[in-house]
Amino acid sequence: MENLGKVFREFRTSGNYSLKEAAGESCSTSQLSRFELGESDLAVSRFFELLDNIHVTIENFMDKARNFHNHEHVAMMGQIVPLYYSNDIAGFQKLQREQLEKAKSSTNPLYFELNWILLQGLICQRDTTYEMKQDDLDKVADYLFKTEEWTMYELILFGNLYSFYDVDYVTRIGREVMEREEFYQEIGRHKRLVLILALNCYQHCLEHLSFDNASYFETYTEKIIGKGIKLYERNIFHYLKGFDLYQKGQCKEGCKQMQEAMHIFDVLGLPEQVAYYQEHYEKFIKN
Repeated sequence: MENLGKVFREFRTSGNYSLKEAAGESCSTSQLSRFELGESDLAVSRFFELLDNIHVTIENFMDKARNFHNHEHVAMMGQIVPLYYSNDIAGFQKLQREQLEKAKSSTNPLYFELNWILLQGLICQRDTTYEMKQDDLDKVADYLFKTEEWTMYELILFGNLYSFYDVDYVTRIGREVMEREEFYQEIGRHKRLVLILALNCYQHCLEHLSFDNASYFETYTEKIIGKGIKLYERNIFHYLKGFDLYQKGQCKEGCKQMQEAMHIFDVLGLPEQVAYYQEHYEKFIKN
């Protein structure tokens, strides 16, 4: 509940309530202060009393809490992306150490442990001398299985670690997400993340020659890509459809389409994407 404490403090201070006023008869000011700092938890019944003391509904509180979590995830991804494209292993390891330190002082260390695993996965993708431990992958899979309602965080976690799992598992999890349209239909950022996940699953299936499953994700991507999606996602899809042709034996046409997509990324001024797909092309295309 440490982040709930931070959110509670935002409501309390914005409403100009003192610690004493917010605590009321529900708890001591020192208990409330520790809760706000993430150093201790509160019983649910007591927490509801505190919300009443500062005149905040549970609905408003949880809306803000969800936004708080999302901002955290976006901020972390903002740190990760430049490290990924610059192959900055030392930078990733620095973030890992920070996550471990946070886990040690947290009342809920799992979030930071999962972040550490996410970072390790990205390190392994950029430098093959590093390896993922099966125990870490199992921990992520167990967490995803137990999480009934996925948020932006679960999409980011699975979307960046899918390549370490076998194609059947990726297909099963991917289908479950794709079939929950109500989850992302009204939320722009979730819709974009789901689309990227569909593209990732499509690519993973093609790489493992799982064409029936690949066809599912191809069809679904066609369905959700829509007219409002930017050229970036459409061009990834263009590359993957070329890769699809190549994997099915239409090598010349497939290679041409993949090269077209890389050229488009170049024209768009996206050298990182050119480098990524050039690396993928060289890995799978046999001259």
